[in-house]
Amino acid sequence: MKFMLQFAAICAFLFFSACGSNEKKESPEKDKPAVVKEEPAAIGPVSKLEGSWIIKRAEGEMADYNVGTVYEFQGSKLSFGKDGYKNPGKSDITDSTFSFQADGNELKFMYNYKFKGDTLIIEMQKGSGQVFYLVKQ
Repeated sequence: MKFMLQFAAICAFLFFSACGSNEKKESPEKDKPAVVKEEPAAIGPVSKLEGSWIIKRAEGEMADYNVGTVYEFQGSKLSFGKDGYKNPGKSDITDSTFSFQADGNELKFMYNYKFKGDTLIIEMQKGSGQVFYLVKQ
């Protein structure tokens, strides 16, 4: 009987030591550096405004000053600028309007837009009557 208890104790010891080992087995894959695939930043859905648009003609106050300004729509991101200056922010776009809120600013500007052929026409909702005529770059 004593032999049976010793045999059972040895079997239990071997079983638990094999299952409960803290040692980790090294696999050949572990030595290889992990390949991290970078996902593009979430920037929102693509709209028909997507891309870069440049003002070719303007009406209203400071019309000549605005000609040459580039609007860049990328999902929910919008930036615009001219001569090396860029004003980044975010935008909410519908079928006929878009907003612009500059990064770090609480003010939100609303615009109406429409297309006439390949020309994008935008007008501020609460502005000075400025109308911009843009073409895609």
